[in-house]
Amino acid sequence: MSSHELLSQIAEDYYLNKRPFGDISKKYHISRYLVNKYLNEAVKEGIVKIEITANSHRNAQLEHILQDKYADISFYVVQDDINNITTSEHLSNYAANLVDKLLNDNNKVIGLTWGETIYSMIDSLKSTPLERVKFTQFLGENMKYNSTAGSIRMVERAAKKVSGEFLTLPAPLYILNDIVRQGLYSEPSLQNTLAVANNMDALITGLGTLRSLESIPIWCNNLNGIFPTINFRDIAGMIYGRPYDIHGHFLNQDDDKIVGLPVNQIMKVPRRICLVRGKSKSRPVVGALRGKLITDMILTEAMAYRILNEENL
Repeated sequence: MSSHELLSQIAEDYYLNKRPFGDISKKYHISRYLVNKYLNEAVKEGIVKIEITANSHRNAQLEHILQDKYADISFYVVQDDINNITTSEHLSNYAANLVDKLLNDNNKVIGLTWGETIYSMIDSLKSTPLERVKFTQFLGENMKYNSTAGSIRMVERAAKKVSGEFLTLPAPLYILNDIVRQGLYSEPSLQNTLAVANNMDALITGLGTLRSLESIPIWCNNLNGIFPTINFRDIAGMIYGRPYDIHGHFLNQDDDKIVGLPVNQIMKVPRRICLVRGKSKSRPVVGALRGKLITDMILTEAMAYRILNEENL
C-alpha cells in the first residue's frame, strides 16, 4: 500500500466512518501518535480539506488521542500560536469560557488554588453579576508574597469579577506542629470556610513541582519537616499542596501537614479542572492523569505532545 493510499484510508476511517483512534491504531498496527501524524499529513497533502466555520483554537485530534488513553478525563487542547504569549492568552481565554459556562446558573461554589495561569484565567472571565456564586479557598495560604498570584488574592479577585462572594482560609498552607494544626480546626474562621469548601461544585487548580515549593523561602527552609518521610526523588509533581509520584499516588498521606480539606474530600469534588501552561511539566501532568487526580485538563498542543512522548504512544 502506498503512503498516499494509507493516508486516504486512515482519513476515511476517522472523518467519514467516525472510528476512534484506538480502533484505527489496531487496524493499521500503528500507534495513536502516528494516527494523529498521518491525519495531519492528509490535510497538508490535500487528501483532506477542512472548512472551519468558527475558530475554536482547539486540536480535536489530540483531544481524542488523550481521551482514548485516559477515558475518565475530559481534555481541551488549545492550539499553539506563533509565540508563547499568544498561546497562553488562548489557554486563559478558553479556560475562562469553560468557567463562565460552569457559573451560568448563578448558584455555584468554586474552589481556587493559586498560580499565574489561574490569575490570567480570572482576568479573562466575563464581568457578569453572579451574586450567588462563591469562590473559596480550600487550602491555606501558600505564603508566596512576592507574587500577585497568591491564593487569597485569587478568590477575592474572582469574586470581584462577578460580584460574588469569597471565603478565605486564614492560615498557612503547612503547619508542622500536629497539635497546633489540629487545634486550628476548632476556630470559627476556619470552620466556616471549610464547611463551604466541603460542598464545592468544582475546583480550579494548576500543577506544581518541588521546585515551585522551593521558590518560597519559608517552605524551602523547612522541606524536611513538611515531608519528613518522603524521598524527594520520588516526587513527580505537586497538586492540592501535596506531592505525588509518577503513578499519581500521594506520598504524604500518613504525615500530611496541610491546613485545609483532606485529600479524600477533595477527590469527591465533581469537577476538578486543571490548567497547564508551558512545556516543562510533562511528568507532573502524566502523574496527575494516571492517578485521576483531576477530571478536566486544559493544556496546550506542545504539552499534549510531550505527554504522548512520555507515555510512548
